[in-house]
Amino acid sequence: MEECFLPVLSHFQNENFWTASAGRMRYRVVPKDDSLTAEVWEGPWSYAFSTVEETRTFPMSEEGLEAIRAWVTDWAAQIGARPARTLEETIAMRDAAVAKKQAEAEQQSEES
Repeated sequence: MEECFLPVLSHFQNENFWTASAGRMRYRVVPKDDSLTAEVWEGPWSYAFSTVEETRTFPMSEEGLEAIRAWVTDWAAQIGARPARTLEETIAMRDAAVAKKQAEAEQQSEES
């Protein structure tokens, strides 16, 4: 499998995030302070309509970018090896993710 693309370090040092895909795997990298938080999920839906499968934090450095690249490449292979889902299964996954996020938002609103 081909390596997953990430922009150069200065992209993140300038407080820009990155969202991309590799096959059915989607990933997002967000800079915060001196670290990079990376998240992966199975597509085809965007972040807002999906359930994140894993979140990890890496140092904001060239070594951190290489570690993220290896991590998302491994995830792409794992997700790519899964059996294909039917349209109905994919829509059900999206609807469950949206309902979960709405419930979490309501709970946070009640706690505020």
